Amino acid sequence: MTAELKPIKLKLLRLAAELASGCPFCVSVSQDPESKAPVACTKWSGSSHPVGVNPATCLSCGEYRRTTSLT
Repeated sequence: MTAELKPIKLKLLRLAAELASGCPFCVSVSQDPESKAPVACTKWSGSSHPVGVNPATCLSCGEYRRTTSLT
């Protein structure tokens, strides 16, 4: 990863973490910009054991909108 992309990826991960904080399926979001699947999600696993997904997949389900008020 280039030096220019690392800060951008970190900002995107922080945004994903903030949005996913309202999701009942999101267990955690790694702050590692090198990770291909930094979000631990139970919805995509179909069980109580989370699987790693990328931020786009995490936010595509829209569950965060049900409990997060974006202003």
